[in-house]
Amino acid sequence: MSTKKFNPIQSIHDVATAMNSTQDPDGLLELILDRCIQICGVESGSLMLIDEKQSVLDAVTSRGMNQQLLRETKLKIGQGITGMAASTGKAKLVNDVSKDPDYIQVKEEIKSELVAPMIVEDDIIGVISLDSNRLNAFTPEMLEIVSVLANQAGQIFKNLQTIRSLEQRTKIQATLIEISKVVSSTLDQNEVFDSIMVTMEKSLRLEKGSIVLFNKEEALLRIVAASGLSPEEIEKGTYQPGEGITGKVFESGEPIIIESVATHPDFLNRVGYLSHFKHDPHNVSLLCAPILSEQTTLGVVNAFIVQNKHTDLKSFLDFLQVVASIISQSIKIQNLVEEAKKEISRENIQLKRELKNKYKFGSLIGKAASMEKMFEKIQLVADSRASVLITGESGTGKEMIANAIHYNSSRSENPFIKINCAAIPENLLESELFGHKKGSFTGAVTDKKGKFELADTGTIFLDEIGEMDLNLQSKLLRVLQEREIEAIGSTKAKKVDVRIIAATNAELEQLVAEKKFRADLFYRLNVVKINTPPLRDRVEDIPLLMNHFLEKYTKDNNKSIKGISREASKLLLKYRWPGNVRELENVIERAVVLAQDEILNEEDFSDILSNMEEIPENAVEVSHPNHVETVNGAEPLDLGSGRLTSGQLDGLDGRAMEIVVSEVESRLIQYAMKKFRYTKTRVAKFLGINRNTLDKKIKELNIEY
Repeated sequence: MSTKKFNPIQSIHDVATAMNSTQDPDGLLELILDRCIQICGVESGSLMLIDEKQSVLDAVTSRGMNQQLLRETKLKIGQGITGMAASTGKAKLVNDVSKDPDYIQVKEEIKSELVAPMIVEDDIIGVISLDSNRLNAFTPEMLEIVSVLANQAGQIFKNLQTIRSLEQRTKIQATLIEISKVVSSTLDQNEVFDSIMVTMEKSLRLEKGSIVLFNKEEALLRIVAASGLSPEEIEKGTYQPGEGITGKVFESGEPIIIESVATHPDFLNRVGYLSHFKHDPHNVSLLCAPILSEQTTLGVVNAFIVQNKHTDLKSFLDFLQVVASIISQSIKIQNLVEEAKKEISRENIQLKRELKNKYKFGSLIGKAASMEKMFEKIQLVADSRASVLITGESGTGKEMIANAIHYNSSRSENPFIKINCAAIPENLLESELFGHKKGSFTGAVTDKKGKFELADTGTIFLDEIGEMDLNLQSKLLRVLQEREIEAIGSTKAKKVDVRIIAATNAELEQLVAEKKFRADLFYRLNVVKINTPPLRDRVEDIPLLMNHFLEKYTKDNNKSIKGISREASKLLLKYRWPGNVRELENVIERAVVLAQDEILNEEDFSDILSNMEEIPENAVEVSHPNHVETVNGAEPLDLGSGRLTSGQLDGLDGRAMEIVVSEVESRLIQYAMKKFRYTKTRVAKFLGINRNTLDKKIKELNIEY
């Protein structure tokens, strides 16, 4: 052993510096053990952690020790000098082990031993044990310095646990997002199942896994998709309900964690899983989650995990239960597809739509391929109970799609309740959704039914769901999971049968990543995803929409307009339509109302002409003079120039603030509306006001958009 002396204070400083700079926590633990051995000038030592499951000490790293002997001689908590330190949290110095009744001999040559517990936030997580072949090898000063280093080692290990837990949760969240994308991208059930297993294996590196479904005709559970199994092994995967671990989970409907499949009496190994884990079968865990639908169990999804010291099996089981829920929803959709195929062929669905209106589905208009595909998806999903998430830019017709889904479903005769989550202040939205009891808060003078209760047996449409407060999201999740609501101030939950359709123009996946939207709620809502294409991506539909709106507003306004000129039509086709269909409708309505001829020409769409040239990002339109105000016969006011004469100012007597402020507000709102493509939530945020105030200002100032 080297006789080089080490400065204890310098050693603590070195370790503290390394803790703040290294990205290798395992290497830090080895550094600490080395420094302890060097400071004390001894021959061997080990750093051990408490294994709470088995109540033993497990060596993480050691020096001068026989590794096989360490594995075979695992000290129990409270056993020996080392075990006592792990139990009591008290350091101990023994300079002659033969005189200590607690000492348990591991090596014959050991004469002295020093043990210091690793303590973090009053929790004992392990020990550092040092051994010497010499009597009286340790001093009280050594015990003190090793104790300090032991606590540093404990903090490092805690940090390491936190890092690995966060890494595992991040991987699980990313995997669930990938799985949800798979489910929403195809209606082929086999493709969904295979993709789920491939994604789980690839993203989380699960060793093996399978989806097992109950076959009613055979009255058997059968593997329908698997990871890491050959076709022959999959064929062997059949179970009676109640048989083996899989059968018992199916029968009970409860998830389970099997710590070690090699020793569990219910593990049948029917398909030969253990042959894949020859290296260490005792360290392989099995997680099983039931696939539930209403009150019925459809099957079981399971996964095998080779454990290491830091594996969080509970987090993996939570993940597997969400996967089971996604599989359940996928099966529901598949059943819907099969029923639709039996009742009517795809050609008949198309024929029905064309007979109703050549290019129309309900109040939706379009013949573009993206619209045809969307119509078919609406037809397939309309009569299910599956939640639907409608995404797309503002003005693309998300509410119309929600209408089409509801009114083409078996719930069409029942209530259809709509609510805009961004239009109601957060403190009032909970009451709007779930209702309240009299006296539950200031202003609650009577009982009030919430929107969910009013929508019972029907459909509720939650527009701009991305704006919902996180706390309220958790209560919405309960409605989806338990199908029950609880009014503010009530202690009794009420069952409701409501189909949920949500819509957003936000990227919910990004909000989930930023922790602004609950991941579990996103997966529940995103059972069927319908994306509404922007108008610029379906230019062929613009003539259809132009004719539809022209006919509608000509009739509404008692006009005799016969059409739109070729030049005006070209203009409308060329325009990018940042406000999508809503903007096109407003433009046509405005042109019809103000038109003086039977044919609409380019002059009737002057607003479009002025917008064809892009506005620079930093150009504020409020500086452009385009408004003239006359007060009490005084000279006209050019408010846009920002320069007013004394005579003009005198003419504003009594209305100066009203006129000038209103003009500035109007220009600023119009600028923001164009800048953010008529997305009111984003406009309100830019202006520094809430959505309700924005709507009020638009109405008061007669702003058209």
